[in-house]
Amino acid sequence: MKHSKKKWTTLTALLLSLVLVLSACSGGNSGGGNTNTSEGSNTGSKEETVAQEEPIEIVWANNFSSPEADGNYVQTEIEKKFNVKIKNIKLERWGWKEQFSVYLASDEIPDIFPIDANETDMATWAKQGIIASLDRAEIEANMPNYAAAVNEFDSGAWMVGMVDGKNWGIPKYWPPGNDGFIPGYNKGWLENIGYSEPPKTLEEFEDVLTKFTKNDPDKNGKNDTYGMSARGKLPIQMFTSVFTAHAVSPYQFKLDAEGKVTWGAITEETRTALKLLNKWYKDGLIDPEFITNDNGQINELFVNQKIGVVDNAGWVNFNPESGYVTKPALEAGIINTPGKPLVGPNGDAYAFAYGARQAPVLLGAQVEKDEKKRKKIYEILEWAATSDEGWLLTVKGQEGVSYEFDENGFPVAKPDESVAAPKLGYGSFYNPLTHIDISKQKYNFDSKMIELRDEITPGIVPLLDVLGPVHMESKSQYWGNLLTLQDTYLIKSIYGEANTDKDFDKFKEDWLRSGGQAIIDEANKIYQERKQ
Repeated sequence: MKHSKKKWTTLTALLLSLVLVLSACSGGNSGGGNTNTSEGSNTGSKEETVAQEEPIEIVWANNFSSPEADGNYVQTEIEKKFNVKIKNIKLERWGWKEQFSVYLASDEIPDIFPIDANETDMATWAKQGIIASLDRAEIEANMPNYAAAVNEFDSGAWMVGMVDGKNWGIPKYWPPGNDGFIPGYNKGWLENIGYSEPPKTLEEFEDVLTKFTKNDPDKNGKNDTYGMSARGKLPIQMFTSVFTAHAVSPYQFKLDAEGKVTWGAITEETRTALKLLNKWYKDGLIDPEFITNDNGQINELFVNQKIGVVDNAGWVNFNPESGYVTKPALEAGIINTPGKPLVGPNGDAYAFAYGARQAPVLLGAQVEKDEKKRKKIYEILEWAATSDEGWLLTVKGQEGVSYEFDENGFPVAKPDESVAAPKLGYGSFYNPLTHIDISKQKYNFDSKMIELRDEITPGIVPLLDVLGPVHMESKSQYWGNLLTLQDTYLIKSIYGEANTDKDFDKFKEDWLRSGGQAIIDEANKIYQERKQ
């Protein structure tokens, strides 16, 4: 045994010597020739340590800008930079929630959740133990530039992620959500009826609609036009200019005369607006097919000179390259000219806006227990949202391949389909926080778009929900039925199947009795708590 032990000891010493010689010859793992092994010193750089570690797997689910292939360019660059391995869960842009529900039902939980999850989803998943509770102080410590950007733009965005006294995500907002809808007009039609500029008041607007309908604005000798249509497929966007002229959106919380929160649909302002819309419908000023119309049909009606007004567009839609109305209209020789919010009977002029606040970015419950993965996700998202390198890679792709900078430093996309977003993986899939750092707007809008914005938006006041997105227990219970009740009544009241007197009163009573009162009570409680 002694002899055998001596032989193994000698062999071990020889092997150890060989390893040391080979290590010295290769200069170590870093390739830099650093052989300092003195006690208390690092045996390698941070890069060496990272290279030796196993990559952290991140399961990344999203329904925006899904890449065609795994292992795409952007994914690979992120993986190399942060020593991670990304598993893509690609969901459809529309109908993603059904797909995702099936995924969750299979006992799978991603590390990063889809961008379109709303505050109701958040609350539901929080109660089911599916998402992680995240400490705000930890987010601020690990995402300092991101947190600073949030606090500068809207520190109230942190409130959206609160459920049962805990924060359930990384705050997110979309600044264009504060840009309200404004009406656009067929410029040629305006000139043909004697208007050198768009109408400014609700009374002038009614006059324009009347003449667009009855004065042959396209000069074809036929009685085949209407003043306007509406997006009946999405009632929140129906006739926004008319409702906001009455300082209301039927789909927003607002303050009443006593300073209490109420729901727009059950207010007298909505009743008054509906009376006017019903009058216009009876007078033939409104396209009777508005009930089933979506944006595609509205586009066609405007381009084919069947209507002369579209009022569910933002300032960006007046860009000559906008696929919604402006570009197809220009191709048909029609100019879509922007108007301003209409001044209503009480002197109010607002533009309906969804608001900038959104539900936060959600992380899977398992991430709450995995500090290493959690901080790695923070690191990646901080880089993607606030650094030029990360933002440009994740949103625009590869410089010189998918885009080039122009003389003003604006990234101009290349038209080559082989380097389009689905091919390389850029867009929003790996960056759910593209609009947080508003300094990155320089990469979103070129000089012409900035000029257009500065020409159209001055003086426009957005009409915003007084609460914004917020989890409400009562909404989870009643909201679906209440929206159906509301959508049905609003449409019927406009085309005349329901009236705006006794039927409006009954609608209001039904709405309150069917859970609406509980929602208003909770809304007031939330509003008062925020004021404290």
